[in-house]
Amino acid sequence: MYFPIFTYLLIRVKHLHFRSGFAIFFFPACIFLLLQGCVFEQMDDCVQYGLTISAVDPQGNDVTANGTISTVDIYLFDENGFVRTVPRDSSTDFSFGGSKNSKYTLVAWGNLKGDSLKLPQLTVGTSLEDARIELLESALGGDLPVTDLFYSRRELSAATTKSMQSDTVRLVMERLVAGLSVDVSHAAEYFGGTEGKMHIVVRSIGSSLNFLAEPSESEAGYAPPMNRVTDKDEWLAPLFRVFPTNADKQVYIDLYRDDTLLFTITTDDAGNVLRALPGKETYVTVDFRYSRLHVSVSVVPWGEGSSQNVEL
Repeated sequence: MYFPIFTYLLIRVKHLHFRSGFAIFFFPACIFLLLQGCVFEQMDDCVQYGLTISAVDPQGNDVTANGTISTVDIYLFDENGFVRTVPRDSSTDFSFGGSKNSKYTLVAWGNLKGDSLKLPQLTVGTSLEDARIELLESALGGDLPVTDLFYSRRELSAATTKSMQSDTVRLVMERLVAGLSVDVSHAAEYFGGTEGKMHIVVRSIGSSLNFLAEPSESEAGYAPPMNRVTDKDEWLAPLFRVFPTNADKQVYIDLYRDDTLLFTITTDDAGNVLRALPGKETYVTVDFRYSRLHVSVSVVPWGEGSSQNVEL
């Protein structure tokens, strides 16, 4: 059954030009791919999985082909931990071979980029809990906002049908990051003085995510750009992306003038703690007008924040 496959590879190699050692590498690499997850002498115990990847917004609309997703990376785990990355067949299709007797976990990341994230360098056997992506720091020391991360995880049980030689699996990714914007007005009226630059530090969000999409206990400190709005006593940090908060965590927003901490925002006027929710945009308006602090929070579906008008 598998001898013709082996013979076919030999024939193909004979027709390759041995430039830069490509053919020397090609043949053992192909054999290695055939053997991964299966014993070569027991091909009846192997199954070929075809993977189709898509991404949806919170409303369930497919956003796979509209430019929202630029890269997709698939990681394969079994009962013993990380096995390998899954090779790509096309822009949204992947495939891998495995044993019918093994249980696998597939983890898909969309937009996993190295410009604002420390990408994982996984070794065989790394667990889902220990496999992590981490924030990078800016030159000034604050953590950089993250890319528009999408995520999906799916478990594949051991195949019980001995006659099954292939299976198709669909992974649907959803947005994992949270959007956050902070607008501060009338701070000079409350604290006095107009000199100096206002800025914020957003705390109590994990500095890394494991492959179960769980934030770490270690605390990040996002310091997004914050600029004055025209000539008003108003400072705005436009929408930026952060890791989501755990269910039992809240966000703290430290307000600074230059290096002086002026205030820490922990709740809105109704006493609701601040959180960063996955797939949501959260707009925090901090109004010190009339020397009375007013904090309002509006959480909207992703992409609808640009049309929001907040009355101060």
